[in-house]
Amino acid sequence: MTPCSYTCDESSKHPQAGMARLFPLRRFQQSATVMCANMRHQRRLEGVKDAYRVDLAHRRRMIVENVATLVDPPTVDETEANPFTMEEAKAFLLAAAKRPTFMRWLVGVGMGFRQGESLGLRWKYVDLEAELFHPQWQLQRLTWRHGCTDPHLCGERLHRLEPCPADCTTHKGYKCGCPKPCPPGCARHASTCPERKGGGLTFTRPKTKKSRNAVPIPAPFIPYLRDHKEQQTVQRAAAGEEWQECDAVFTRPDGRPIDPRDDWEEFKELLEEAGISDRRLYDGSRHTTGTILNELGVDMPTIMEILRHTQISQTRRYVKGRSTLSKDAMHRMGNAFAPGPSTGPSETRSETPGSRVERSRRRRRIR
Repeated sequence: MTPCSYTCDESSKHPQAGMARLFPLRRFQQSATVMCANMRHQRRLEGVKDAYRVDLAHRRRMIVENVATLVDPPTVDETEANPFTMEEAKAFLLAAAKRPTFMRWLVGVGMGFRQGESLGLRWKYVDLEAELFHPQWQLQRLTWRHGCTDPHLCGERLHRLEPCPADCTTHKGYKCGCPKPCPPGCARHASTCPERKGGGLTFTRPKTKKSRNAVPIPAPFIPYLRDHKEQQTVQRAAAGEEWQECDAVFTRPDGRPIDPRDDWEEFKELLEEAGISDRRLYDGSRHTTGTILNELGVDMPTIMEILRHTQISQTRRYVKGRSTLSKDAMHRMGNAFAPGPSTGPSETRSETPGSRVERSRRRRRIR
């Protein structure tokens, strides 16, 4: 089943039931084997939308059976989380303390904020008196769109017509390899369009409603936040007219929000300075917060509230078990079922009335 196999006419409605008409239905009479084989390799967004439409048609009894349910979905290998240990987190923050962005990393590692949420924090939503963060916005880089009339001609000089040779050295450092050639009629490369629109760094809403819930600020963080705000006031005065006010908590020297790319590069530099192995930015923030909270004995529902997850199953994927915790748990289990041998009679440190009387009699006999 391919995205172009079935389309839904949103404008045409069934005259009696008022339901969207799916056509052409005779395509469902093709071999189920062929459709299932094609569906297995289809992972694009268009394929997901068409699968939803087929499922909708099946629930509305417009087709007899949804053949997509006959196929086992492809397995997805999730990247294993690699959070900081307590010692690594302290070493990382010790290296970050030498930089002006120390408070940004303290919030990321110590409170589990996403990168966009940390860089999108505004002073308007920081309540230092009530010790609360209100993450109402996040900073994201949106894709530019062409504003001209001929996108293909606008990006003509950037079109790649042929693939790179096998021994290409231009894209040697690219993680995803050499870029693929542009398709016919390519309308990309909108970042160079003179009339580009709708892109760049933008403040957007968090992805879920629960992501906007208030997060308590640890009391030891408050003095650091106050000092950071005073330093920002000094920077604003030094920049003068060059300061671009956006009310962001973490900014560049000219007042603009920190670029996520520069933030990512600084994270890699701090890893190297602290002597920590390479890992994802997500591992050093949210996964680290969830794991360390678990090590400190915080229960899972509370961790879910701090990370602002909608389901506790998602929180469990963020918390990684430690071998030291498992060893300690089994040690306590062993003591519960098979306590160690006693070392001898224990001394009673508290004195009872009977022991005082016996001690007085013993003294009288000695005298």
